[in-house]
Amino acid sequence: MGGTFSTLGVVENVKSFVTGRKRKLSETDDETSKVIEIALHTPKKKKLLCTAKYIYQALFVEGKNSDVTVCALGKEHYLHRVYLCQSPYFASMFGGSWLETTQKYITIDVVDPQITLESLQVVFGSLYLSDIALNPLEIVPILATATMFQLDGLIEQCTEVMLETINPKTSLDYYNAACQYGDRKLQEACIRWFLVNLMSYYYSNSETEIRTIPISLMTKLVGHPDLFTIQTEYSIYVMLKFWIYAIKHPEVERIQTSAINNFFANRTNKTPFLYTSEGKKYIPVFQELRLQNLISHQLDIVFILKDNIIPKSWMNPVVLQQWKNVLRVNQNEEKGPVNVPDDFFLRESLRCGRIITSKERHVWRWTGFHFGLDLLMITHDNTVSVKRNHRSEFEQLLSFQTNRYVALRITVAQLNEQRQITYIKQSDIQKINLTKGEEVTVMTFKMDVVYPLIISANILYVTPEPLQNKSDQLSTWNELPSCNAGSVSD
Repeated sequence: MGGTFSTLGVVENVKSFVTGRKRKLSETDDETSKVIEIALHTPKKKKLLCTAKYIYQALFVEGKNSDVTVCALGKEHYLHRVYLCQSPYFASMFGGSWLETTQKYITIDVVDPQITLESLQVVFGSLYLSDIALNPLEIVPILATATMFQLDGLIEQCTEVMLETINPKTSLDYYNAACQYGDRKLQEACIRWFLVNLMSYYYSNSETEIRTIPISLMTKLVGHPDLFTIQTEYSIYVMLKFWIYAIKHPEVERIQTSAINNFFANRTNKTPFLYTSEGKKYIPVFQELRLQNLISHQLDIVFILKDNIIPKSWMNPVVLQQWKNVLRVNQNEEKGPVNVPDDFFLRESLRCGRIITSKERHVWRWTGFHFGLDLLMITHDNTVSVKRNHRSEFEQLLSFQTNRYVALRITVAQLNEQRQITYIKQSDIQKINLTKGEEVTVMTFKMDVVYPLIISANILYVTPEPLQNKSDQLSTWNELPSCNAGSVSD
């Protein structure tokens, strides 16, 4: 009895609730219907687990209906001519009058040591798939294999992945691969990466990895006008000493500056290191140093002479040239570079740089003898300025000329976690006329740039006379009958 009453009560309550809400529900019926109608008439793209995956699984993985067996690196792959012919390598093989044209079993001689069983599996599999996942850690063997089989599409995909993942762990492998397989775009990207990171990362933070940089690459970097130099040109010379020591002492994990200095200064052979049998291979690198910018500080000259790496026959003409420049400035015949061609500026200018860690105002100078021109560098907010400092207490050391010209180019770069350039701005080559105490803004960069920033500068204080061709510096060495340089006196 009670149960029946209770049930009837619930039914009546529900009817009452529905009746009471009837008007409100009717107001939304039309909107709901529209939404449902749109949903029903909107196609939904869904990828079926068939076709491509079935083809890959059945034909490639399981080798069903295979009409050709390809044996490479000792492993047999049960493949299909129609898919292999996507590769010009196989299309030529099957479409010509070659012995393999009608054979069902083909052996491929793989001579490139970069190609592995795993990369062959990936590349052969890519012929059966519409998309492919490429692991950066395995990308070089895949690029090597794709190059062998002339798969331009896969080569391009490999390049894209490598461009996105250039970093301290991959840069050298990527560069070597780019050179080996003729990928100029990747090679240029790696060079740009090294120009920024050679000194700011390899030399500053990675003591032993610098020994992995080959002579050919180091030569390109040291001679490049866009090299981001930390401090001044002398720092490049010091880095090269570090690099040579690291190469010659592969067992050393923690390299001490004192050990490097002692290694060169305590050699019993008084022949300049570059003129010895063990040092001659480094000559192309040291030829790219801008020697005139190494002798602007008294202590730098002391250490260069003590190291006895660079022959005096290289240094003497440079010293004479610099002395002539001093006299020209002193006699008011030289007021700085005005009509200097851009290529001359890029080849001769002092390369220097600095890491700016915060947005606050920074003022600094690169020390050394600068022909009576005390040039201050200033960063503030989003600007870079130069100022001709002319304080009266130092006036006897400074140029008396009312106007002095300086040529310079400034580059600002921001890096991400992979030490890739995420923002870069470079000024034009500017010839600036500075009066005493005058400050000039030379660059403005974006306000929201993320610190730290690397500031790189190319500066020319005077118009130097052209030196003899650098190849002439080696005339003494080239005239030697053998590489037994122990008997050479410089």
